[in-house]
Amino acid sequence: MNLAERLLKAQALTPEELAPALYRQKKTRGFLAKHLLDLKLIEPKVLAKFVQPRPQAPETLDETGLPKNLLIQLILKHANFLDTVTPREMSRDIKIPKHLTETLFEHLKDQNYLFVKPRDLLTKKDHIPMEMRYALTDAGKIYAEQCLETNRYVGPAPVPLEDYWDWVEAQTIHQVKVEQKRLKQVFADYVVSPSLLNKIGPAINSGRSIFLFGPSGNGKTVMANCIGQAFEDAVYIPYALYVYGQIIRVYDEVNHQPVPQPPDGPPHDTRWIQCRRPVVIAGGEMTEEALELKFNPITKFYEAPHQMRANNGIFIIDDFGRQKVSPRQLLNRWMYPLETRQDFCCLHTGQQFGIPFDQLIIFSTNLNPYSLADEAFLRRIRHKIFVGYVSPEQYLEIFRRVCVEHNIPFDPEIIRDMMARYYVIAARPLCACHPRDIIENLVDRARFMGQSPQLTSAELDYVCQTYFVKPMGITDYDAISSGEEPKPIV
Repeated sequence: MNLAERLLKAQALTPEELAPALYRQKKTRGFLAKHLLDLKLIEPKVLAKFVQPRPQAPETLDETGLPKNLLIQLILKHANFLDTVTPREMSRDIKIPKHLTETLFEHLKDQNYLFVKPRDLLTKKDHIPMEMRYALTDAGKIYAEQCLETNRYVGPAPVPLEDYWDWVEAQTIHQVKVEQKRLKQVFADYVVSPSLLNKIGPAINSGRSIFLFGPSGNGKTVMANCIGQAFEDAVYIPYALYVYGQIIRVYDEVNHQPVPQPPDGPPHDTRWIQCRRPVVIAGGEMTEEALELKFNPITKFYEAPHQMRANNGIFIIDDFGRQKVSPRQLLNRWMYPLETRQDFCCLHTGQQFGIPFDQLIIFSTNLNPYSLADEAFLRRIRHKIFVGYVSPEQYLEIFRRVCVEHNIPFDPEIIRDMMARYYVIAARPLCACHPRDIIENLVDRARFMGQSPQLTSAELDYVCQTYFVKPMGITDYDAISSGEEPKPIV
């Protein structure tokens, strides 16, 4: 039951009072609650009473928001791959209440698509004795094959698009606040200056897009992931959506991390799965097609695009500017969604529909921002945060932590000596990733030599000469490692 239905059922609004908000939502999309408040049709305190903590399980077939025939076809497709099945098992598989599956089973039995199998006293371990088990009749098998020709989706029942809009709105990331203490916790394993944290915190709480830019190897991707971990609450994500007779699979095991549910927890509509706020990362492999619905001509259903799977969470565009799609195409594609918090998808039938665009987008790049976007687009990205090279003190602290992680005794003087010879003389900046890489290479060398890794000047020389590329025209590392006066490379 969506927000409009709950308001009408409780008689908080009449159909006539609700009509202007519904018309405005249909015309411009967006969130119904926002339209209600903008039109001053309901007080915020009254509206808050109808925002439920979890999706409510449907009591009737009508409350599923789905055509009865869709549920019938889904049951037949499931049963087609099973020897026998019970309403309880089917309820578990398609995620609708058992009493509704029982109703549908009775209908299918009356239509001669299912029949009751004789009870087997030698039941399997997961079978309940004396429980009615059903199987497809010959007519049922034929109809099931016809259903599979329509689409081969065999999974949990989808939820209507209207319900999806309601729940994305109710769980919006723009209302979640991250405190300074929590931000320090998620960044505790990394060396980050307080000044940088003080820029990241307000950017997160603004709910606006963030642009992380600066030289590579200094933790922009790590920071983006930490921002995703800063959100402690969970959200409900649908397994699939039902739109204009089509099914769109939304839940993705790669990007969605389920939250364990207590066995005695409050019941909810299990077509929705409770997960941590998603963190979706798209790198250089992202194409423009990845931002559109992907129709599979074999299975005949859709996969949700990246931004739909990132709703109520974080969408990280890593290595921005190095995607197969040009930065300008990508920015033009998202200029409208960033402004209106809604996007539009198109089905292969030509039908177009709006989806909520509720996510914290983080662009991460080591390229010059002005080479990627014009001033008009950069103005729409509210927070631009520069992530530069680390200071000598931060570099030493990172090195110390990496040594502790690998059980290698840390000597700051040896590292300072290395910094003087391989950074200062070579005019090389201090990258945050170098200590990890150098120590890992040192461990690899020790393993090859059959000895325990030691932090010595000689070992660091071997490692640095295989790690760093000689900067042309600056320094001869062979002279440095032998103690000679460095000579320009000619």
